[in-house]
Amino acid sequence: MTIKKPKRHGLRIAASTVALCALPWSIAQATQGTMPHGYGVKSEGMGGVVMALPQDALVGASNPAGMVQVGDRLDLGVAFLKVDQGAEFAGTDYEASHDRDLYVIPQLGLNKMLDERSSIGLSLVGNGVGTGYASSDNIGGLQSPGSEFQQMVGTLSYSRQLNEVHSVGVGLLLIRQALDIDGTASIGLPEGRDVAYGTGLRLGWLARLNDEITFGASYATRGYMSKMDRFENLLAEDGDMDMPETYGMGLAYQKDRLTLGLDVQRIMWADVKSLANPGVGSATGAPGSSNGPGFGWQNQTVWRVGAAYDVLPELTLRAGYNHGSKLIDSQDTYLGLLAPSANRRHATAGATYRLDNGHELSMAYARSFKEKVKGDGPGPDGLTNVYMGQHWLSLSYGIAF
Repeated sequence: MTIKKPKRHGLRIAASTVALCALPWSIAQATQGTMPHGYGVKSEGMGGVVMALPQDALVGASNPAGMVQVGDRLDLGVAFLKVDQGAEFAGTDYEASHDRDLYVIPQLGLNKMLDERSSIGLSLVGNGVGTGYASSDNIGGLQSPGSEFQQMVGTLSYSRQLNEVHSVGVGLLLIRQALDIDGTASIGLPEGRDVAYGTGLRLGWLARLNDEITFGASYATRGYMSKMDRFENLLAEDGDMDMPETYGMGLAYQKDRLTLGLDVQRIMWADVKSLANPGVGSATGAPGSSNGPGFGWQNQTVWRVGAAYDVLPELTLRAGYNHGSKLIDSQDTYLGLLAPSANRRHATAGATYRLDNGHELSMAYARSFKEKVKGDGPGPDGLTNVYMGQHWLSLSYGIAF
């Protein structure tokens, strides 16, 4: 699938687009920790492949160097997500999607060419995890537990094509996150809602090695967030929950009507103590302290492979597979009932139909297969198994100006 840069015209941002940026974002249930399997509907259809394959203005959320390759364009997307998640505690199954199992997650990408070799852009994406147990559930002392973590990340990017081979990009990450926890007051810990803001930086590089092969790489710093004072006696480091550092690389092969892509990404969850500290049965500190209980999340390596084929000049079909390494430690599963991110495998499919005048419709489906992590640690961790499976259906409308 050859990426053709559209002819450049003046880009007018409609008032409706600005309004969309201000809308409240629904939670985006995790497939890799708090992160989905890909950003951008075209990428989602190829298993999340994106590092060396810029296809729309959402590429800035993964590799900002790709923005200069997509030209003047606007991409508006939405994902419909159905979850099957919960926990088994002491032999009893508790469904964590009791109150809500369908979520709607919007996304937006906007890119403006400054000249033939540089562009500025905005990519808005959502991350998150969440659960909603029945009001009658009491799970190891947690009465009617539930959680919702919503994170919106806007990447303001500048991208430049240095020569016929190399492009580079830099993105300023603007992050807003909200955390809502219920059920912890029953064991004497804080509950309620708090909001934090933060920033980070994303760097990208893209190299077209020849007419068929492209290499891409990206690095994102830790997203440094303000502390959530309401949870200073619950989350490690006095209510701190930063967005983790990530880095990755990818290859894309394009010949005639066929495109193949391969990505690998590393997510450094273990650097964020509120997420990575051992669970309640193994933590050495009090809740909220530097060594207080956490979710036991481990650093993750994520592999993505995808293919696209131009069946007709106006129609492209896609397929892919995404696989992450184990996230939750089996000895730290009890707090996982608030974020049961056990699923790691995803099979995907997608398509784009090109209309007249640079308009296009895209869709993607992803099946995140249901998986379970069985607890074997001390205390309540050894009594807790967590599980999750998902269905994603994503749609987008793109306009090349």
